Amino acid sequence: MENNKLRICSFYVSDWHLTAMLLPFIEEKTEKGEIINTILEKNITYNMKEILSRIKISNRTKEQILKIDWKNKSLIKYGEIRKFMEKVTRNQKTVTILVEGNKDRIDYINKNIDKWMQKQERKLKRKEIKIINCYEVTEFNNNLQEILDKHDKILNTSGIHEIEEMYSGYVKKRA
Repeated sequence: MENNKLRICSFYVSDWHLTAMLLPFIEEKTEKGEIINTILEKNITYNMKEILSRIKISNRTKEQILKIDWKNKSLIKYGEIRKFMEKVTRNQKTVTILVEGNKDRIDYINKNIDKWMQKQERKLKRKEIKIINCYEVTEFNNNLQEILDKHDKILNTSGIHEIEEMYSGYVKKRA
């Protein structure tokens, strides 16, 4: 983890897989009172409602999960990211941001988040920021090593893990 920032990657094969894969993590964080923020390329509102209607978790947790903005957002430009980050970090000690999209979009959004965080370094010292980048498997093809090297951990349906646990033989390239 770089100072107070943790980058997590995740991979999915369809919108339904993305929703099902995120749900255990989202449920756990929601039950702990954490707020999840999203910058999604796809609108997965329907998928989330449908899966939540079929599983057994408390109604309170379901309601909290449905309050998360599961709609797509076109936030990419630095000014848009700056406003988004100012809003989501304002009153939160722990900030979790789900970023979903193709590799180029995720890279660009992360570059702008990093730029904003560098400018806000002193204000963010007491905050923990988790950025979860969700890549569609068909989108990254041969860039797996590059993607893994940019992240600290990996998220799947069983939770957050060390990358080496999930990919035996993986060795992080040092910059």
